[in-house]
Amino acid sequence: MAGALSHELHQPLTALLAYTRACQQLLAQGESGERLREVIDRVVGESQRAADIVSRLRDFFRTGATRLERLWLRELLSSSASRFAAQAQQQGVELLLQPAPPSALWADRLQLEVVLRNLLANAFEAAAERPRAERQVRVSARQDGATRVCITVEDSGPGISAEMEEHLFEAFHSSKASGLGLGLAISRAIVEAHGGRLWAEVADRGVFKLVLPIEEGVAHAK
Repeated sequence: MAGALSHELHQPLTALLAYTRACQQLLAQGESGERLREVIDRVVGESQRAADIVSRLRDFFRTGATRLERLWLRELLSSSASRFAAQAQQQGVELLLQPAPPSALWADRLQLEVVLRNLLANAFEAAAERPRAERQVRVSARQDGATRVCITVEDSGPGISAEMEEHLFEAFHSSKASGLGLGLAISRAIVEAHGGRLWAEVADRGVFKLVLPIEEGVAHAK
């Protein structure tokens, strides 16, 4: 469990470091107004998110606990993708969020955000291996019958071979020099706890698919 928490805390702690350095720079410039307050608000937000991750993943790995609530698919995907907007601009990655069906999920928001964040982070790393003009990450979703939705995260990276796919979701198996090999293993465990499936396709680009149950007969009005 310690390794899993370490893996999931990496992003919010990295964000905290970046925001804290931004505060230092603003203070050095004599800033004490709205810009500084905005960055401090982000520090508070990331600190709370880190605390929530520790609490919720600890409960999940101890007991399999989930805190279910109604989630709108469009809002979940939009919120998850928006966290990567700055990274997309910095790395020259075209981030595309396709229109999603107005479906509702009965799920644990934080846990599904962990899954989507892992998939998007991997997609960005893969896309970054291409020349800047060819870097793309696409998120899409479609209804899969009356009771399920299929979410796809694609990237323009080098893709996944059959040999890679065989071990992709094994804990502590990673192709990254600094990786723990836990992100996809954690993600699959969370998805399966929600009654869904997560897999990768063998292709010349990165393709991950996530199927989750939805509430029948419930659709977002917007």
